[in-house]
Amino acid sequence: MLLAGCRAGCGEPRVLTEARARWDAERRALEERLDALEERLLVDQARVRYWGEMKERHASVSAVACSNLAQHAESLAVHEEQQRAKMGQLTRRSRVAARFVPAADTVH
Repeated sequence: MLLAGCRAGCGEPRVLTEARARWDAERRALEERLDALEERLLVDQARVRYWGEMKERHASVSAVACSNLAQHAESLAVHEEQQRAKMGQLTRRSRVAARFVPAADTVH
């Protein structure tokens, strides 16, 4: 019985040492997996932040572009109207001048 007690006493620390080594290995593996997961989450968070910023910038640039396009279209409309008015004035002046200029064949 003494021999059995000695074996049990001597064998138990080895079993505990092996179990502790196994638990340490599992812990390290879990920590590595958690570190990898944390890294992936940080990368994904940075991507989400980046695309959110790109969305905001796009909205801002689109607003500026639309405003600029609207101003340009208004300017073109005003310019076209001014050109029509000039053409109308020139046409009236030509008609008035044509009435007062004697015909070339009657001037002899």
